[in-house]
Amino acid sequence: MAARIEIKELGDPTRQKQITDAIVALEGVIEAKIENGALHVSYDPLATSEKKIEQAIRSTGSAVKAAVTETETAHPDLPTPANATQAPVANADHGNQS
Repeated sequence: MAARIEIKELGDPTRQKQITDAIVALEGVIEAKIENGALHVSYDPLATSEKKIEQAIRSTGSAVKAAVTETETAHPDLPTPANATQAPVANADHGNQS
């Protein structure tokens, strides 16, 4: 998943680093970068959520203006998690006992 989050008073590079450090510390966040006045986050939705990301932003003393989550495509410069597929289970017990 990818999210684009607008932050009020994004501020100086030190503030931006505090924000990105707080985001990448979350489990499931693949990458975070600030570009064009917004925070772009690529994350695994099974490990974290947009709500947790917004809470991490607020923990730095910043306020979220707006957030948009894209489920189809991530920001072109952000990596996405590899497609995870579950392999079939061999010799699975399906309740058929002889």
